[in-house]
Amino acid sequence: MKIHKQLKMITIISVSYNSGEHLGRLFENLNEKAEHKQNLKYLVIDNTNGQDQQLKKNLPHNLDLTIIPNNGKGTQRSISHASGLDAGLKESNTEYTLIIDPDVHVFRSNWDGFCMDYINDREKRLIGAPYPYWKLGKVHDYPSVVFMFFRTQEIKELNKSFHPFPSLIERTRNSFFRKINRLGFIANKSRLNKSSFLRLITSSLEKTFGITSPDTGKEIVEVIRQKGYESMNFKAYLQHQLHGITTNESHHDIAKDFELYYLGDNPFMTHMYGSGVFHWKTKNGSNVKYWLKLIEDIEGAD
Repeated sequence: MKIHKQLKMITIISVSYNSGEHLGRLFENLNEKAEHKQNLKYLVIDNTNGQDQQLKKNLPHNLDLTIIPNNGKGTQRSISHASGLDAGLKESNTEYTLIIDPDVHVFRSNWDGFCMDYINDREKRLIGAPYPYWKLGKVHDYPSVVFMFFRTQEIKELNKSFHPFPSLIERTRNSFFRKINRLGFIANKSRLNKSSFLRLITSSLEKTFGITSPDTGKEIVEVIRQKGYESMNFKAYLQHQLHGITTNESHHDIAKDFELYYLGDNPFMTHMYGSGVFHWKTKNGSNVKYWLKLIEDIEGAD
């Protein structure tokens, strides 16, 4: 393991919209698992513009933590999220930045040193969690803003916004082809997990139509792809893909109802991902207690 000087700090950016409880857990989790705790700075973009009176109370008081108000109310969720990330990146002045969703738990010990080692090996590198392949029409070849670790100045110099959507004409086109790609209401997460034929058909359609469901960070991903950035991507497994990898039922259960990302043969993180999209909703997807119980079981087994 390489030794990192204390000056090489990481700013952890997360956007909150009444997400204090999730963030409190996440920050304690990241701090506990970090190799260089003293190198971490936490930056919360409060998209309620200061109206969330519980936010500060829910966050740990022993961390280098800043809250910045941002007016994200009244706009579409991805646009609001993007405005918060734009504000956060402007404030990041450390060598590295981690953008992460509030409803994430990291299993990987020494996650910070591992990420820095990969980034330090050469320029134009990112590491993180792309959108899962079963979220059809999204970016799968580069990290998403669920977990995106990068060298701060490189991304700042791109001079791009995290804004998610293209022109109106392009959005209309995307809406039409997205429905075809998802086969109407047929291609949901549960059916894709069970049917190899359905996975084959939708994968073929996705290759034909491309990205029809762009999300937060779209512009930045397009530019880093053009510039030839390398990326180490975590893989979000569907439940059926875990057969032969692990017999731990908690891994299977968390992959069934939430997102479970692996790096190699080991789990790196999980994302609860509350979704408003019918296709990706699951029976227990909004059950925080169930998600946390599965996390506890996995941590205990490891």
